[in-house]
Amino acid sequence: MRPDFKRLERSTLTVPPAANGARLDVFLHEQWPDYSRTLLAQLVKDGHVEVAGLSPARVKPSLKLEAGMTITIERPGLTAAQDLEPEDIPLDILFEDDAIVVINKPAALAVHPARAGMGGTLANALLFHLRQVSKADTFRPGIVHRLDADTSGVIVCAKDESAHFKLAEQFEQRGVEKEYLALVRGRLRDESGVIDKPIGRHPDHYEMQRVHPDGKPAVTEYEIAERFRKFTLLRLRPRTGRTHQLRVHLAAIHHPIVSDRLYSKRPPLTLSEILEQDPQPGEQPLIARQALHAARLSFDHPRTGARVNFEAPLPQDFERALAALRRHTPWHAEPPTET
Repeated sequence: MRPDFKRLERSTLTVPPAANGARLDVFLHEQWPDYSRTLLAQLVKDGHVEVAGLSPARVKPSLKLEAGMTITIERPGLTAAQDLEPEDIPLDILFEDDAIVVINKPAALAVHPARAGMGGTLANALLFHLRQVSKADTFRPGIVHRLDADTSGVIVCAKDESAHFKLAEQFEQRGVEKEYLALVRGRLRDESGVIDKPIGRHPDHYEMQRVHPDGKPAVTEYEIAERFRKFTLLRLRPRTGRTHQLRVHLAAIHHPIVSDRLYSKRPPLTLSEILEQDPQPGEQPLIARQALHAARLSFDHPRTGARVNFEAPLPQDFERALAALRRHTPWHAEPPTET
């Protein structure tokens, strides 16, 4: 079994006479042996364990318990663990210390296996490259959040249970700032705006999501970074983290992300399209996957508490598409129209 940091459970228990004088962390480990004592001690330090009648400052892993004390703990639920094999996959590491590793993920690299037995993912690479990974999740070691396989950019991974838990909390409580760059079709009228549309799973296509009134709340902020004649480069800041949120939201306002195989009805972007010419035989796309890049990630460092900020440069395919647009279809200041 493995702890699931996206599903926290709350429990209350009374210290029995047999545990009188025991340390708090030892007692908790006896109640939940599937959790490491290190993780339980960290839960205590982070304020997820309360002892009735005591101030939070007095609740420490070394606290000597007295019979009759009432303890309340909030802990991650347990799910079935699955095996993961280490693989020698190169990683573009932007930053690393004893708590976290920040990676510039390339497109076409899935974050974790879709099912047991699969490989070739960031999770497999982490097992190989890192000397220490979070034991909190043996199937997705150290991975706190995700990017779609064909989305490039910055992603943070934890190297121990404490960092994993603290980062997971920040994502859950929306304390993490995420900024993406997306190249979309058409030209938006407003320089900035908010897309507030609920998202749920598509009933007919298992891979897809859709905007639907019965879906979960989803909010995306956008602003225009650069205009072209028939395309727009957007800066996106999601307030929520729904599956495919940015891709679904942009398609819903009729500005799908360029080369998005699921949510755009147009083929991948080519130079012939930009030049408004017939496709050339054997012509390769300028960018063959969705033009979506996680450009910046900001959060509180799980060890120091200091706010940290990481940026990932645009990959070559995204830069190639922008260069072609800048050269052949620069924007002129005529009034934009919705498409």
